[in-house]
Amino acid sequence: MSAPRHGSLGVRPRKRAASIVARVRSWASVDESKPLGFPAYKVGMYHAIVVDNYPTSPTHGREVFRALTMLEAPPAVLVAIRYYGSDGVGGETSIGEVWTRNLPKSAARLLVPPKQAAKGIGASIKERASRVSLLLMTQPEKSGLSKKTPEIVEVPLGGKLSEQFVFESKLGKEIAASEVFSPPEVIDAIAVSRGKGYEGPVARFGIKVIQKKKAKKTKRGPGSDSPLTPSAVMSSVPRAGQMGFHNRVDLNVVIMEIKDKPEGMIPKAGFKHYGVPRSSLLVVEGSVPGATKRLVLLRKAVRSYTTVPKEVPEVQFVSVR
Repeated sequence: MSAPRHGSLGVRPRKRAASIVARVRSWASVDESKPLGFPAYKVGMYHAIVVDNYPTSPTHGREVFRALTMLEAPPAVLVAIRYYGSDGVGGETSIGEVWTRNLPKSAARLLVPPKQAAKGIGASIKERASRVSLLLMTQPEKSGLSKKTPEIVEVPLGGKLSEQFVFESKLGKEIAASEVFSPPEVIDAIAVSRGKGYEGPVARFGIKVIQKKKAKKTKRGPGSDSPLTPSAVMSSVPRAGQMGFHNRVDLNVVIMEIKDKPEGMIPKAGFKHYGVPRSSLLVVEGSVPGATKRLVLLRKAVRSYTTVPKEVPEVQFVSVR
């Protein structure tokens, strides 16, 4: 008989995320000088009936059902610019950064504002710099959320290094999601998944419950902890522990629509568990990780293998309008 192991080894370790702000390990390589990501808040899901415009689809030209996720993306403030250079041993390290002199008032909830903001970065640092990153601060007070504490996310820039220095003039100004993405575009959604607490191996890995007549000590546990040799419990054995609240990445999500003025897209009573959005709305196809109100970091696709039509499909019906 075959008894394949349970649980994917590709998502280990199954432990709680260190921060509610998702961690990004890699970024795309883009020729255009743009931020490679943007933060947004998850509003909820709905559905629509659209005309399939994928050329190679079997349902091309026919009405199809599409599950959609709505994200609210209030404009982010560029609060700082960070410069990276060589560390001398083959890697890179931060060699300097400059902060805006006009930090938003909500920044005091997150950090201690510097007494004197830096006047700028010297020419020597710019000569040593190999790339530039932006520190973007969210503005939850401009969204439908009741929270007041913002988040700061670091987003690299694409394009040539000489073009990245131009963003110094935007320090302290707002950056909108429409300046980063343009539908239809393939992106990646990164967020911390919904937490479910401490769970046993049946719920956590989906192992079979042992029959009562065959169980000696436990029914909702593995039939065998490990082989006799080596005399240790192997890491692949399903054990109880944390389930959910993990850092997860959803690859190749298609942006269907970006609405700077969301009139007509919001129900009269608002969205369940969220409220009434007050900023730009992004509509993406499918689902994204995280619970409602969770911060989702959208980035340029790192390994896009999805062929997206050049135009947004024609919408016949939307469940929220």
